[in-house]
Amino acid sequence: MNRILPLHAILALAVAALATAQEPNPRGDLSGAVGEAAITIDYGRPGLAGRMLDDLLAMLPPDRVWRAGENQVTILETSADLDIGGVDVSAGRYSVYLHIAEDGAWSLLLNSHQGIALGELWAEAPEAMRNEPWPMLSGYGAIAEQEVARIPLTEAEATSDQDIFAIDLTGDALRFAWGGVAWQTTIAAR
Repeated sequence: MNRILPLHAILALAVAALATAQEPNPRGDLSGAVGEAAITIDYGRPGLAGRMLDDLLAMLPPDRVWRAGENQVTILETSADLDIGGVDVSAGRYSVYLHIAEDGAWSLLLNSHQGIALGELWAEAPEAMRNEPWPMLSGYGAIAEQEVARIPLTEAEATSDQDIFAIDLTGDALRFAWGGVAWQTTIAAR
């Protein structure tokens, strides 16, 4: 039996489908402990959505720095001093970036710059998001002098062809995985 849907029902279905298609990926909120240090990482989780990771990495700016997430700045906070990949990192709050060299090597960048409130970048920002920290529009070069650590990452075995970017803190490893590649470094209390 054929049914004809009323126009308002068709519009409601179309709006619902559009809203679902444009729903942002969830933010990752990672919490853990390394020794006495309480660690949190808040980051955006972009998805590949059928795209190839190599194609996305080919769109990196000339400095080859990516903000390790999407939308708001990725933030790592530690309550105590750490050794990350052999580099001393003092207790504090840092923005997180990844340098992805043309040869495919990855490095973790920690920066003291906390981003710019979205309301300063976009006058029409929704009230609930006006104070959320967003990256510099002019790129990493504008805040490069505030970099506190550049830590080489080692390639790790990818457990799956992961569509959604993920950061993981397990035991003595801080790991970044996306699109069938994974990179990690050691992390320990100082």
